[in-house]
Amino acid sequence: MNTQCEFRNSGEGAVCLTAPSPQTLSSTCGFAKCLRPLPQGEGLRAKAFILAEQAQPASKTFGSTRFAFTLAEVLITLTVIGVVAALTMPALMANWQEKAYSTANEVFQNRIQQATRIMNVNEKLSGYSSTEGFVDELVNHLKVMKVCKTNPHECFAPKVTNGSGTETVETNKLKTAKDFDRKDYNTNIVGVILNNGYTVMLAYDPDCPVMDIGAMPTETLSCISMVYDINSKSKPNKMTKDVYGQGANIFNTCDGIKVGSLCVASADTAYLPINTCDSNSEDAQYDRECSSGCSSCASNYMAGAKKACAAIGMRLPANWTEIDLVYTNRTELGFVTNAGLYWISYTDPRYSGGGYAGIYCLGSGDDCGSGGHGGAVQKTRTGIDARCVK
Repeated sequence: MNTQCEFRNSGEGAVCLTAPSPQTLSSTCGFAKCLRPLPQGEGLRAKAFILAEQAQPASKTFGSTRFAFTLAEVLITLTVIGVVAALTMPALMANWQEKAYSTANEVFQNRIQQATRIMNVNEKLSGYSSTEGFVDELVNHLKVMKVCKTNPHECFAPKVTNGSGTETVETNKLKTAKDFDRKDYNTNIVGVILNNGYTVMLAYDPDCPVMDIGAMPTETLSCISMVYDINSKSKPNKMTKDVYGQGANIFNTCDGIKVGSLCVASADTAYLPINTCDSNSEDAQYDRECSSGCSSCASNYMAGAKKACAAIGMRLPANWTEIDLVYTNRTELGFVTNAGLYWISYTDPRYSGGGYAGIYCLGSGDDCGSGGHGGAVQKTRTGIDARCVK
């Protein structure tokens, strides 16, 4: 309250204001007359009431003017925030989901490769006459929740669509290896659900050869064909999204040339090298073994070839079984005589740092030895072609 105003008690016990003049009393103090007489002892409360009525919060005043946002300003701000969120959130969520799928796929590949490699080391990878017998041993090396032998589809999503969404397969129709387009197996399909929710349908090759104890993980996987879902039975149940295949084809379509169970692109795929040095980048998913510290990460040609194949819904050959199919049918696939070197989709573990990848050759040369064989070269190597398969 203005210092020109002060309180006094009237003779009747009322609380009044005094000021130098009536004008000051009315305009500055805000009161023009005494309050009504109050009971004994209530005068102090009245003083406090008058002071509170005249007070203004210091945090909301500047001089004699108050500042605050209007309702219209608040609504406009919230509207702008909402519009920005609506534009950016879908893209952010989509990128996050793609990375989650990619990571989950890598986790499954590592687990199944490790399991089959251990089985090979223990001499328990070969020699089974049925998929059921193979799975009985496989579950000792994986954490398994459920095995579906009689009805494998009970361990999988009811339907799976292809990458373009144009074709759907009902999994209850997938019963034998023939339904994986593996007519040479003559075995049944068995379903498995892992403890982390991954679902698998697989078929075993009874002709799986006894392998050297040092066989690479991609080679030990050549004994099985499988389709797996890294998103449990939840949607989208779509190939190349949350469902992947390994040596199995459950769709009838082939955009290239069908060779056995393999669909091979009818021509080489053009590609460019990519940078995989940053393990958090989108391109890093194409070569997790060659990131920061890898001498080939800044100009990774093998990873660039994998990315180009993925863009058309295909991949690089994954093991020597597939390489043999390509080599045996090279004339039908349109390869010229003494065709050159081609990438294989794995990092050669014989070389440290992840900077070397496997290659195969359809002709002859220093890198190949005899036709159909290959070796390893740095991932920065130019002049290596890419022939995609699925």
